[in-house]
Amino acid sequence: MSRLRRLGAVLLVVAVLAAGHAIGASLPDRNGQLRPFPVTGDFGTDVTAREFTARAVAVRCAAELKIGEAILSTQGVWVVVRLRLTARREVTSIQYAAIRDAEGRVYEVTDRFEQPLVAGGRRLQPGIRVEGEIALEVPATATGTLTLLLAATFVDHRMDSMTEIPLPIGDAGAALRDPAATEVLAPRLVTS
Repeated sequence: MSRLRRLGAVLLVVAVLAAGHAIGASLPDRNGQLRPFPVTGDFGTDVTAREFTARAVAVRCAAELKIGEAILSTQGVWVVVRLRLTARREVTSIQYAAIRDAEGRVYEVTDRFEQPLVAGGRRLQPGIRVEGEIALEVPATATGTLTLLLAATFVDHRMDSMTEIPLPIGDAGAALRDPAATEVLAPRLVTS
């Protein structure tokens, strides 16, 4: 009888350990657990994150950008998004801007020219709206839903909020048929 009890106890311990391992393996990894909190909203509406409020006002695609006198081309397509940003409680800045495509690939804001609205260039004051444009490069084959991502932190987005705004772009590659360069508007205060 004592051998049967010991065998039963061993089997019970093995079963508990196996169940614990199965539960542990099914949980997300550490980065998944600490991922940013997505704050989603529609294009043209205010999307409020922890430190700022963002509204995507307009979006267009272009084959080339005109920055001052320089013309910047790309092997893909430029996506130019006009944003209206406001700090909520404290002075802040947008440190991270990117576009995620339908397959989960992420394209960060270009560093080929200075973009003062993002990458920490423009400090946002609470309650004062600032509007300007940012430019991002995506492949010409990027189709489906493109989502704009904005965050106040640059590298480590864990446990912080990140806005996710779907952009109404049907065919980004259509911009290649119109080779006219487009300008990126500098940030300005919004009074109305």
